[in-house]
Amino acid sequence: MKLRFRQLNSARVKILLVLLLLNLLLMIIFTLLLQSVMCDEVRRDADRRLSAAVQTLPMILPNHYLTRALAGEEISSEEYVQQLAILERYCQIAGLRDLYAFKLENGKVAYLIDSATPPLLAKANYGRYQELNENPTSPALLALKDGHPRSVIVSEAWGESRTYLFPMPMADGSHYLIAADIDSDLFHKSLMQARWQALSMGLILFIAACAVCYLVAHHFSAPLATLSRAVRRMATGDFGVRIQAGRNDELGNIARAFNALGELVSARDQSLRELAYVDSLSGLVNRVGFLHFAAEHLNPERGSFALLILNINDFHFINEYLGYQQGDEVLRHIAERLNVLRRPVIKVARLGGNTFGVLLERVLSDDVLKVLERLDASMTEPLLMGGERLDISASSGVALFPEHGLSADILLRNAEVALCGAKSARRSFAFYDPEQEAYSRNQLTLMGDLREALAEGHLLVYYQPKVKMIDGVVSEAEALVRWQHPVRGFIAPSVFIPFAEQTGKLRAITEWVVHDVLMQAAVWIEEGLELCISVNVGVSDVEDASFVSFLERQLAQCQVQPQNLCLEITETGVMRNPKDLMRNLEYLRAMGVKLSIDDFGTGYSSFAYLAKMPVHELKIDQSFVMSMSERFENVSIVRSIIELGHILGLSVIAEGVETEAAWQALAVMGCDEAQGYLIAAPMPADAFSLWCMADSRKHLPITPPNMGEDSYPQRHFS
Repeated sequence: MKLRFRQLNSARVKILLVLLLLNLLLMIIFTLLLQSVMCDEVRRDADRRLSAAVQTLPMILPNHYLTRALAGEEISSEEYVQQLAILERYCQIAGLRDLYAFKLENGKVAYLIDSATPPLLAKANYGRYQELNENPTSPALLALKDGHPRSVIVSEAWGESRTYLFPMPMADGSHYLIAADIDSDLFHKSLMQARWQALSMGLILFIAACAVCYLVAHHFSAPLATLSRAVRRMATGDFGVRIQAGRNDELGNIARAFNALGELVSARDQSLRELAYVDSLSGLVNRVGFLHFAAEHLNPERGSFALLILNINDFHFINEYLGYQQGDEVLRHIAERLNVLRRPVIKVARLGGNTFGVLLERVLSDDVLKVLERLDASMTEPLLMGGERLDISASSGVALFPEHGLSADILLRNAEVALCGAKSARRSFAFYDPEQEAYSRNQLTLMGDLREALAEGHLLVYYQPKVKMIDGVVSEAEALVRWQHPVRGFIAPSVFIPFAEQTGKLRAITEWVVHDVLMQAAVWIEEGLELCISVNVGVSDVEDASFVSFLERQLAQCQVQPQNLCLEITETGVMRNPKDLMRNLEYLRAMGVKLSIDDFGTGYSSFAYLAKMPVHELKIDQSFVMSMSERFENVSIVRSIIELGHILGLSVIAEGVETEAAWQALAVMGCDEAQGYLIAAPMPADAFSLWCMADSRKHLPITPPNMGEDSYPQRHFS
C-alpha cells in the first residue's frame, strides 16, 4: 500500500508540476500582454490630453492675439503676461507642464506664446527649438514641413518631457507650431503604475490557477497511475493487460484507446515473431528460429543430437540460366522434400540462400549416415522446371552434440566448417574435424606469410637428379621450390602451392623459380655441368602468351639454350583450354624447350589429345610407382603407361622410386628414366654440384641384363 501511495503521489506531483509550468507560462504571457495594453492606454491618454490642449490654445487666447503675433506686431509685456496667466491656469487644470506656440523666421524660433514663466525660459536660454536648421531630422522641423502632428520625447535643459506638436497653417501656406508638454516623471510614474497593476492582476490569476491545477492533478492522478502501471506491464512484454473503461470522458477514451493499442500490439507482436523466425519463401523456420529451436532442445540429458547443414551445389547456374523466380521455385520444392523427413529429423530450416539446416535428435553415427542417404536420395530425384529437367545435388556438413559443441551457435559454425571441407574435397558430406579446421586456419596464416616470402627471399630451389635406367647417367634434374619460413622452418610445396594457385600467387612463384633455375643453369654450364632442368608450371601459365614471352626473355637474358629447360605440366589441367595450350606448346617445342606431362595417370586426359600434344615425355605419378608392391593392379597400370608412352614415341620417367625392387621392376618394363629417394633426395644447388661430380652411379642398383638400347621403340624427339 505504501508503494502504491507513493506511485499515486508521484503521478499527481508530475501532473501538478506540468500544470504549474503551463500556468506560469500563461501568466507571464498574460501579464506582458496586459502590461502592454495598459501602458499603451497611458500613452494614448497622455496624447489625447496633449492633443486637446493644443487645439484649445487658439480658443483660450483672444482671436486678435495670434493674428497680431503671426503678423509680427509687437506684443506688450503686460498683454503677454496677462495671456501667460491664462495659459498657466489651464496647464494646472489640464495637468500640463507647458503650452506654447512658435513659428520659424529665417531659421530662428520666434515664440508667439509660452506658458513657461520668464525665469524658467531664462534658465533654458530659450534653447528648446532655437536652431532647428542645425538638425534636419528634428521632429519640430519635420512637422513644420509636412504639416502632420506628432508625439515626441523632448530632452531639454530642465528635463525630459512628452510633447505633442500640432502644426497650424498660416496665410502664406507655411505653418506655425502649437506644442504641449507633460512632465516625463509624471508620465513614467503613470506607466510604472500601469505595469504594477498588470503584474498584480497576473499574480492574482496565477494563484487562482494554481488552486485549479491542484484540483485537476488530484482528479487525474488515480487514472493516470493505473494507466502508468498498465504501460509498464506492457513494456515488459505483457501485451494482454487491459484497463477498465467505464468512464465516458477523455480518460475513458484513453483507456479504450489503450486497450485497442494492446490488442494491436499483441497482433503485431505475433506477426513479428512469425517474420523473425519463419522464412517467407519456403515456409520453414529461418536461421534465427532454427538456432532458437536448437538451443531449447539441446540437452545432454536428452541424448545425442546432430546438426546438419545442406548446401545445393552449383545453384548459381540455376539462377543464371533459368532466372531468380525459377530459382526460388526450386528452393520451395527442395524445402517441401526436406520438410517431409521423419524422425530422427525434428526440425528443418532454410538458413539463407541455397543452404538448409536439419536437426536430428537421439542419434548415433549410423543414424546420421542413414539420414544423409535419405537426403541424397531426395536430392537426386530430378525436378521439372519450365520444361527443363534439373538434376540437383547437395553437400552436407555435420556437427555432433555434445562432441563438437555444447551450444547451437557453436554447432552451426562447426557444421559450416565441415560443409566447406566437404566441398573442398568434392564429397557429398563431411563430419566436423577439429584438426582440419586447425589446418585451414594455419593455411590462412600462411597465405599472408607467402606475400613476404617472395619479397624477402624466403623461397629456395632444390634439385633432384633424374638418371637413365640403362646406364645411370645423370643428364636431367627437376627443380623443386621450398619455403624456408623464418618461424616454422621448411614448408613443403604441397602445403603452400595449392592456395598460392587459388590466390593468384602461383604465377609470381613460377616466374621466380624460372629465373633462379636459368641463372643456376648458366653457372653450371660455365663449370662444365650441362643439364636439362625441369620446372613445374601451371596450365594457366602455358595458356598465357605473355608467359611464353617471359620464357624467351629469360633464356636470352641468362644466355641459356632452350634445350636446357624442360617444362613439366600436370595432366589434370591439360584439357582446360586445349586450343590455346596446343598453340603455345607448339611454339615452345619449336623454340627447343623440352615438354613433359607430369603426374600422368591421375587425370582425365583423352588419348586422342595426348597423341596430338607436342610433348617429349611422360612422368608416371609417384602414387602408382610407390604402391606397386601393394597391389598388382598398379603394376599393370605402370606397365600400360610405359607401353603407351613408347607407342606414342615419348620418353617415360618414373618418379617416386624409393626401393630397389621398384627400380628393378621399372627397368624390366622398359622405363627410360627414374627419379626418387633411391637415387638422391632433393638438395640445394651446391650440394647437387658435388653430388654430380662424385661417382653417383655406384650407389644405383644393378640394371637387369635384358635392358638394352635395342629393346626401346624409336623416339621422336626433336
